[in-house]
Amino acid sequence: MSTEPLAGAACARPENQTLPWISENTSPLIRARMARVCASCPVLASCALEVATTDTTAGFWAGHDRTAPDLPEQDTLPGFELSGVAA
Repeated sequence: MSTEPLAGAACARPENQTLPWISENTSPLIRARMARVCASCPVLASCALEVATTDTTAGFWAGHDRTAPDLPEQDTLPGFELSGVAA
């Protein structure tokens, strides 16, 4: 994956680097915490595009846990409502 479009990602900030972004076994509480980090990320759209255009099957990307495909996808991130966007 090219890291240039993701420069400045919230997950790369020192206070967030200890979160288990690539773990296959995280609790719902930790996933919610990571989703909140993603919701405030300045490169969320680039991250979502990266994960949508590559074969990403593990880790927590763009607000979603990619290691648990049986979980339903969210329409939005918690606390990150999209206003004025047609469904």
